[in-house]
Amino acid sequence: MNMPLFRLLLAVLCLLAAPLSMAQSPDLVNEDRDLVRVMRHPDGSKAVYKRQAGWRGMRCATYTASGRLAAINDYTEGKYGQLVACVIYNSKRQPIYKVSYGYDSQARLIEERMYAHPSNKLVQRVIYKYDANGNRAKPLIISLNNTGADIAPTINEDVTSAHRELRGRRRR
Repeated sequence: MNMPLFRLLLAVLCLLAAPLSMAQSPDLVNEDRDLVRVMRHPDGSKAVYKRQAGWRGMRCATYTASGRLAAINDYTEGKYGQLVACVIYNSKRQPIYKVSYGYDSQARLIEERMYAHPSNKLVQRVIYKYDANGNRAKPLIISLNNTGADIAPTINEDVTSAHRELRGRRRR
C-alpha cells in the first residue's frame, strides 16, 4: 500500500480506534458552542474533532507533529448517530476520497468502502466480522490498485466471493 493512502486510511480509522487507544490523551474544550476533542498522539501529531451545533456530523482535522494540516475528514451521521459517509480532504482542502459505511441488522459496522474522488472508483474495502459474543475481529482490508477497480460488490456479498473476483481480475 502506498504511504499517502495508508496515512489517509489511518485518519479514517482514527475515529473508530480513538477510544480504544491508551496512548492518546484527550482534551475537551468548548469553542464557540462547538464541542471539540483533541487527541494527542505519541509521535507528536494530533487529531482535532469538532461537532458543530445543528450539524449531524463531525469534522476531524489531523495535524503533523510540526503542526501542519495533514488531512480533514468530514463525517456525516445518520438518524441514530451512526456514521453513514465521510469525505476526506488533503492538506489543500481538496476532496480526494469518499467513504461509505454499511451495517448489519444489529446495527454493527460491517463494511467501509473508500472511493477515489472524483472518479468514484472503489479503491479500498474494510470488512468487519463479529464472533458469537458480538466482539469485533481484526478487520479484513482489501486494497485495490491506485487507479481503482471497476467492481462494486454489494455489502451483503461474502468476503470469499469478493476475493475470488479480485484474484480473477489480477490474472487477466
